[in-house]
Amino acid sequence: MFFYEYVVVIVLVFTRIAAMFSIIPIFGARNTPMTTKVGLVFFISLIFVPLQIGNLDIQADTFLEYGALIVNESIIGFSIGLITLIILNVFYLAGSLVDRNIGFAMVSVVSAQDESQLPVSANLYYIFALMIFIVTNVHHELIRAIAMSYETMPIGSSPILRLITFDYVDLLHYTFEMGFKMAAPFILTVLIANLLLGLLSKAMPGMNVFMIGMPLKILVGLFLFTLLMPLYPDFIMEIFNEMMRHIYRLIGIG
Repeated sequence: MFFYEYVVVIVLVFTRIAAMFSIIPIFGARNTPMTTKVGLVFFISLIFVPLQIGNLDIQADTFLEYGALIVNESIIGFSIGLITLIILNVFYLAGSLVDRNIGFAMVSVVSAQDESQLPVSANLYYIFALMIFIVTNVHHELIRAIAMSYETMPIGSSPILRLITFDYVDLLHYTFEMGFKMAAPFILTVLIANLLLGLLSKAMPGMNVFMIGMPLKILVGLFLFTLLMPLYPDFIMEIFNEMMRHIYRLIGIG
């Protein structure tokens, strides 16, 4: 009987962790080998299982009840990963706004995360953010959060109401706010450059504004990237800290 309970627990723990890992950065990327994903989730599950086996009250006598527990664990894991996914849209939004202003809107690259088409600046922001994500051990914080979730949302509990009523609107508001803040220097500077080009075209009607304007906006954009890059690490860490605060709120801590 003990062996049966152990297998049930390890499957349920594996389900919650796998659901979160399937959509968070790097671990959920398509170019990450599936054996690496499954192996990592499995060994993390083995670490968590001994912490759960002593205080469980799982009622799963039928396949239907067992399936309901699996669905419940999947929802919890996806909800934690969803916050990470929404926060990362800060960099997609900022990159799209930057490219639209400096003239890169017609160019796109392939995302390493899900093989979708991304603006050039969004891909640059995303890769830079992932470097900070790894270097500052934010991925360790996510694993710690999933471990702490077993204290507030143990296996067999049903915190669906808490997950549904979580303030996702506030999270989306924060995402749009930070995305616009990240792109604001480019928007304002290019706007000033466009005003100057407009004045020049009025003063010199024969000047080809388009031929001058496109290289000028690209040059201004690259110059701003050079100026702002040293400031991005602190800005991105603030975004990741806010992400962890929302995750802790979701699981009922803080």
